[in-house]
Amino acid sequence: MFRSFYARISLLFLLLILILGTASLFIAFNASRHLFDEVEQLLNREYAASIAAELKPLTDGKISDVAIGEAIHYMMVLNPMVEIYLVDSRGHIISYFAGGKDPVLRREIDTAPLVRFQESRGYETLLGDDPRTKSSRKPFSASPLEINGEQGWVYVILRGQSYDHSLALVRTDYYTRSGLFTFLLAMVITLAAGFFLFFILTYRLRSLDLGVQAFKKGQFDHRIAIRGNDELASLGRAFNEMAESIAQGIEKLHEADRQKSDLIANISHDLRSPLASIRGHLESLQLSENRLSEKEREEYIAITLRNVAGFQNLVEELLDLARLEARQISPEKVDFSLAELVQDAVLKVSHRAREKEISLAYEPDGDLPLFPGDIGLIERAVTNVLDNALDHTPEGGKVSVTLDQTGEGFSLAVSDTGEGIAEEDLPYIFERFYRADKSRTRKASSTGLGLAIAREVVELHGGKICADNLPRGGARFVLTLPGTV
Repeated sequence: MFRSFYARISLLFLLLILILGTASLFIAFNASRHLFDEVEQLLNREYAASIAAELKPLTDGKISDVAIGEAIHYMMVLNPMVEIYLVDSRGHIISYFAGGKDPVLRREIDTAPLVRFQESRGYETLLGDDPRTKSSRKPFSASPLEINGEQGWVYVILRGQSYDHSLALVRTDYYTRSGLFTFLLAMVITLAAGFFLFFILTYRLRSLDLGVQAFKKGQFDHRIAIRGNDELASLGRAFNEMAESIAQGIEKLHEADRQKSDLIANISHDLRSPLASIRGHLESLQLSENRLSEKEREEYIAITLRNVAGFQNLVEELLDLARLEARQISPEKVDFSLAELVQDAVLKVSHRAREKEISLAYEPDGDLPLFPGDIGLIERAVTNVLDNALDHTPEGGKVSVTLDQTGEGFSLAVSDTGEGIAEEDLPYIFERFYRADKSRTRKASSTGLGLAIAREVVELHGGKICADNLPRGGARFVLTLPGTV
């Protein structure tokens, strides 16, 4: 039980309440005692002066305890808790009048508090020596009195032994009935309210813990209900955001695994076809060498060489893509005319466009500034995008190329009149392991890696590439390149 945060904080709260309650009781009772001393001394500050006035005629000559006792007897009757002492200037007790049976243990007291009492006229709270104890001090009243021609004092202990004995009899019962009962009642109420509030406050912590445990067990769709705007709510939102990010990351990993499996299957198919063709033609050459004409032999060799070239092209593009993704290729930047490079790329693919009777439109702008970049890599990216557009444009269609200067650099757009890109394929069209074969038929001349290579080249130059569908049909690829790299 005490391993839980709620139990430990509740136990800590209980200990804190006990400590604070005990300290409060001690401070309260101690403060009340001092307050009572102060009030009692203030109310009786003239008490000793009244006694001194009554005793003055009896202290001019030899002191008579009997005469003095009779003079103050009525004072003792009216206030039996006081003790009256006659003290000389050095603090020696000459005579005393006190009830009770406890003996006087001190024959001398400190007169400094008496002097200060007289100087403050009783308005300063002071404690004086108690002659019936060896160390305690009590509130008093004092007044000077001439005794046998010398300066002396009337020293009155305002709470004598009779008061202490009476107080001792009722103190325990009083403390129990008032202080302890009040303390226990307040503690019970405070603990009940505190435990309830702690339960409410720690409920959200327990919800966080349950959420983490659920996430740990693989329940990646588990989220925490957010309440309030405090630190716990902020922690809950952070957990939900973290969980969402992790879930998306896991989904991307699963998608990457699926795309990787698709790519391996596609590459295996691409490799199987040329390898099977190469093997078949080589076996035909080997088995039928004497029966083949020179023309047939040259045709077999040409087919084999084309398949080998396609096979080599696929392997090289895979290696180039891996190097680009690992940033193992550093662009050799020079200033060149991007408009002329695009025109060269258009001329490079123009023969394919003519073969498919596709209209290829591009009007170069000679006023564009020079672009700092790698000529070979940029040409490859542009060519790959043009080849992709030609692959997915039907015969008699059109491919349009535009190059404009923007505030941040250059914008190259390649549009076609093909079937467009399926909406579910748009977010993944540039992914390394993604091939949208279901929506755009791949041609034999394509390895399916051209767009992924184009994206890596553009990003290597600090730009970006995106694709969308045109309202009238067809797809559009836009390459945005910064003016400085």
